[in-house]
Formats: sequence, structure tokens, C-alpha cells
Amino acid sequence: MEVVANVVIVGAGIAGLATAVALKRVGIEALVLERSEGLRTTGAALTLFPNAWLALDALGIAQKLSSIYNPFKKACITNVANGAFQEVPMVGADRGEAGTRAVHRKALLEALAEELSTDTIRFNSKLTSIEAQNQEDSSIVVVRLQDGTEIKTKVLIGCDGVNSVVARWLGLGAAVNSGRSAVRGLAVYPQGHGFKHEMQQFIDVGKRGAFLPLNDKELYWFFISKSTYKG
Repeated sequence: MEVVANVVIVGAGIAGLATAVALKRVGIEALVLERSEGLRTTGAALTLFPNAWLALDALGIAQKLSSIYNPFKKACITNVANGAFQEVPMVGADRGEAGTRAVHRKALLEALAEELSTDTIRFNSKLTSIEAQNQEDSSIVVVRLQDGTEIKTKVLIGCDGVNSVVARWLGLGAAVNSGRSAVRGLAVYPQGHGFKHEMQQFIDVGKRGAFLPLNDKELYWFFISKSTYKG
């Protein structure tokens, strides 16, 4: 089967869907290819700072999320090595602005997807090859999928993560080890966690941990440290 699309976006994660919504805002319809069977809504949460909320406002979805998640008025930072404690006010929270908020990754992804028509995202679309072709006075890109579908497009945008197929086709280098590792998760307290709605950070040499309430029953947490992993 042959498909023709003006713009093809590979990857239906946050970057891919945000790109599709942005294009739609200016009247350009895109086709999003996602190898999974549905939206990859696994994951914990994200901390979105004021600049991120400006971007979400431009995409038309900020209100969907800001009405659910409350902004942090301050961050509390503890140095575990010497016990030093500091409170840092969060920018914008005292002026009625979006401020800084922690949101579920799933909620952000679904809010973006809701802005797109049902036929925008094509699931179970695993790429097998990408080829540039000359067609009359212009060039196009031909994307071939595992199911035999051939998609011709004028513009191909790669939003397919660290092991990007599009990046490899463009000849870009592999991802570089940052020298840091991170683990993050979501803790659920059915009876309520009892913490104030504040960011709590704990720092040490080469290490940083934090927990941030999403609501009265859920906490987003993460731990980051230097790593010697060479894989």
C-alpha cells in the first residue's frame, strides 16, 4: 500500500505529538508513525517550569493540565553532607502565573493526543527503511514499514528517541554517555501522603534526589548520581 503525506513524524512521544499539534495550529496536517500498539503512557512524571508552560499554552493545552496540577510556591533544599537547609521561592507562583508544576507523563501525552484527529497517529508502524528520491524538480523521502506500507513525504521529522532510526539515516552520531544515571518513579499513598505541596530536594557531592507531590495521594520522586557505566 502506498501513502502520501506532506509531513511524516516518526515517534508518538511527547516531542512527536507536540510537533504534530504545533503544525496543526498553523494549518499543516502531519502523519505520526508509532511502532507501539498505542500511546506509550508508561513512566512517572515531569517537572514543568514556566518556559514549558508557555510552550503548552501556545499549543492550546496548558489549561487542561494547570487546572489539575497546582504550582509549587517554594523548593526546600537540604545538603545531606552538612545539614544546610535552604528555601527557594518559585518564580511566578505568587503572581498567578503557571509557575512550576509536576505532571503525570500520561496526562501530558493524552492531552496532546486529544488535539489531533484520530487518523493522525498510525500505530504498529515499524520502520524498515528510509530512502531519498528525486521526483521531477523536487526530492521526497520514502519511508517503508514492516507491514509493506510505503509512505512518500516531502518532510520527515525524527522524534523517535535515543536509538533514532531517522538520526541513523541522517548519519548523526550515536547518543553520548552523559556520565550520569537517574532513576525515577511514582509513589502512591491511598490514604494520603501528608506532605506539603513543596519541592523537596536533597543534594550531596555527585548526587541529587527529590520528591514532588502531584496531588494529595501521589508523589513523583527521582535520584540522580554520577555513573561509570560504559554500556
